Amino acid sequence: MLHTMTISLEPEALLLDDSPLLRTLPDNVTTAVDDPNGTGVFLKFTAKAPAARHVFPLGDLTGVRRFAALPRYEPFWMTAMTGTRGGEVRPETQFLLLEAADGAACVALVPLVHGVFRCSLQGSGEDGLELVAETGDPAVVGTEITGLFVAAGEDPYALMAAAARSVCDFLGTGRLRTEKPLPEFADAFGWCTWDAFYADVSHEKVREGLESFRAGGVAPRLLILDDGWQPWRQTATGEKRLTGFSANDKFPVDLAPTVRMAKDEYGVETFLVWHAVGGYWGGVDEKALPGYGTVSLAREYSPGIHHYYPEGIPWFGSACGVVPPESIYRFYQDYHRHLRRQGVDGVKVDNQASLEGLGRGLGGRVALMRAYHEALEGSVHTHFRGNLINCMSCANEMLYGALNSNLTRTSTDFWPKKPESHGLHLYVNALVSLWFGEFVHPDWDMFQSGHAMGSFHAAGRAVSGSPVYVSDKPGEQNFDLLRRLMLPDGSVLRAPGPGRPTRDCLFHDPTKEPVLLKIFNENAVTAVIGAFNARYGGEGTPSEPISGTVSPADVPGLEGERFAVRAFGTGEMRVLGAEEAWPLTLEELTWEVFTLAPVQGGVAALGLTGMLNGGGAVHIHTVTHKGDHLITLWGAGEALIWCENAPAAVTREGDGATVPYRYDAPSGALTLDLGAEVSALTLRIRPGA
Repeated sequence: MLHTMTISLEPEALLLDDSPLLRTLPDNVTTAVDDPNGTGVFLKFTAKAPAARHVFPLGDLTGVRRFAALPRYEPFWMTAMTGTRGGEVRPETQFLLLEAADGAACVALVPLVHGVFRCSLQGSGEDGLELVAETGDPAVVGTEITGLFVAAGEDPYALMAAAARSVCDFLGTGRLRTEKPLPEFADAFGWCTWDAFYADVSHEKVREGLESFRAGGVAPRLLILDDGWQPWRQTATGEKRLTGFSANDKFPVDLAPTVRMAKDEYGVETFLVWHAVGGYWGGVDEKALPGYGTVSLAREYSPGIHHYYPEGIPWFGSACGVVPPESIYRFYQDYHRHLRRQGVDGVKVDNQASLEGLGRGLGGRVALMRAYHEALEGSVHTHFRGNLINCMSCANEMLYGALNSNLTRTSTDFWPKKPESHGLHLYVNALVSLWFGEFVHPDWDMFQSGHAMGSFHAAGRAVSGSPVYVSDKPGEQNFDLLRRLMLPDGSVLRAPGPGRPTRDCLFHDPTKEPVLLKIFNENAVTAVIGAFNARYGGEGTPSEPISGTVSPADVPGLEGERFAVRAFGTGEMRVLGAEEAWPLTLEELTWEVFTLAPVQGGVAALGLTGMLNGGGAVHIHTVTHKGDHLITLWGAGEALIWCENAPAAVTREGDGATVPYRYDAPSGALTLDLGAEVSALTLRIRPGA
């Protein structure tokens, strides 16, 4: 439950309770509408004259120990950073979380998307903050913007939930993550063709990849055919534009034979294909695909993006063939109808935030994103039952406007050849999940199981709550590692919520400071914590080991007085009180995953010993009025239950049959075999004396 703290506006100051948070606040900043939920305040900004872009001073940040921020360094992605002074806040910051000087309170500063304006924060001087409001179209102007929401509380996680409810209610453009269904494929193990083949993918290479998985005894139920299947033409100005809805000649007779092969021969259940939000990276070729009114527009990104890329975004050409808003619904309907007839089940839609640079003459960036995304979600709902992965879409006008879609990539790619990227990858995904995971379910991206950092990423995915899919090259899989993530039937023990940083690392940058990155999540009965040394010292110069602790207290709201805790890597098990801690030390870019199971009446169900998130196999643990324990497990392989005393009996609920088990008195470990086939088993354990 959130214990809110009062945010109030007085002349030249924004106060947290009675202490200044922002000093020298200009008088053109006033309180806007009241927050009906009573969580925080909405601030209105008034300019002297209409403009398409405003920079509003917010005064000097004060009374703050540290902050954590999510700046957008490209149109497409955010990164994570920390600091201590307002002037350190980078341009294009879309979320700012402050830790008060006494450490007792957290304050969220949320730039909004209001009317025609999209807002962000940036630093100024040593301590100053500024709000930037922009439309992306010189013809779309205004003077008044409700541009910032501010709320405070002692518990940062309760604060995120309450603040997100208030922001969502005020904006009225989207829904919270918990109000939208997650595509069913999120619980199926998947394979994506991107890092396996990049754009050189073909029908035969898809077969080669699936055959390689079959040879290792692993069957992906989800397949994502990434970039490389579409036909395109390169223009004189360098961009690549879509020339048709059918596949290119690497897929003879279009996609239907590939889809049938994947499903009929290899057991794939969900076949997704990739396309860019505008058709292809450079949009649509009007001559090849007439009838949509496509216009060629120069890309013009915001000054905040040009801070990071002064010469402009270099990858996709200087122009784009843009389907105008009045035609984009029909374009998506036609495209997705064609794909559905090929047997395709859904789409991964990339390059979404590129729309920011195409709003001139089309009503601005907010209106363009809304038109495109409403059309996209409508078409995906019609043709694919909502099976959509949003990608390169970390602009706040998309994240706050995702009305029905509920899955988005939350960091830049897994980079196989960038060793400095791996710790940062987990850190960014976890911090983005903290706030934006309240609006859209995070997707932490594919990885390669056979890569040197494969287990590091696998441990991250196990605690992420994200879908689990890899981009393995044929013959380079680590099948033993994959079996730590997926059950024999191809399903994944996925924690239902987003993985988030624990409180003790929330305001630290674990890629630069000697602090463990700890990410927590919860299953139906158990909790899980991943601990990571996320630092990389450079080739030949490893960073020092990092020490820290793991505790049940790391998981906010975790109920119970004692917990059985198991470390996956070592197999060690301990029983900890709610405030007790387990010390550990990790070398550079290494990890450990802990399962935490509440002790009820001397028994704690930890789940499957062979799975990184083995606690996800425990669906129910109740104690009857007679003191018997009813525990429902789902999965296959060895299951572990901690028992303070040897049980008097272990039987199968329903027929009362005795279940074979092994009990080790010194450790309290009761182990039993669920078998090789995935199934549900409800145990009745009668405690011994």
